[in-house]
Amino acid sequence: MAHIIYALYGFISYALGLASLVAFMLFANNLFGVALGENYASLNIDHYNGPAKPYPVFWNSMLLLVFGLQHSIMARPWFKHLLTRLMPERLERSTYILATAVALLLIVQFWQPVASHTFWTVNDPTARLAINGLYLLGYGITVAATYMLSHNHLFGLTQSMGSGDTDKTFRTPLFYKYMRHPIQTGILIAMLATPDMTYGRAVLAAGMIVYIFIGLYFEEKNLIEEFGDTYRDYKKRVPALLPFLKVGRF
Repeated sequence: MAHIIYALYGFISYALGLASLVAFMLFANNLFGVALGENYASLNIDHYNGPAKPYPVFWNSMLLLVFGLQHSIMARPWFKHLLTRLMPERLERSTYILATAVALLLIVQFWQPVASHTFWTVNDPTARLAINGLYLLGYGITVAATYMLSHNHLFGLTQSMGSGDTDKTFRTPLFYKYMRHPIQTGILIAMLATPDMTYGRAVLAAGMIVYIFIGLYFEEKNLIEEFGDTYRDYKKRVPALLPFLKVGRF
């Protein structure tokens, strides 16, 4: 019976994780109305989804801080150790995915537009389509990179099903031969690729990019602790985010 409950918990967490990612993708580039109809346009980043709040930049920054703290703290070994003292170890990753889904949905639900000028707006329909295509490509890179390692393991399905892989072999498949963190590379592309860089969208992009660099700083430390000189050599040879360039080789 416990096995069924654990598997169900993992599946629900996985489904909510994917749903929150899709919702965030639609939200961040004002695509909710395009994808689901105008009844859902209020969920777009540049629309109000409720009463306006004072100091929207502060409010939005707090939403990003919640996401950043959740995503980073829950990924640290000391927190995982603490969490697995309170629940079965096989549910730790699914709980991380579930918490991430909640943090993303809080952003989508409660984000406040920033009433000000835009940094840029692209009006040409073909150019807008191309930019939104680049935006979706960024997320495509992110999702593809999870499959190059182990999608089901990264999203907690493998563990919740009771078949967790304990193999810690260091591997660099496909994208990982050219950049150490292609998952974050895809997000970086998506955050910059928008036909309407409003002030609110810029706050989102800045917050997510800051999180990427802070999160990767701690992730790199953990990887060095786990793989030692193997990872140090990899770090010397391969850029962090941008392939073929030294930029991002931190």
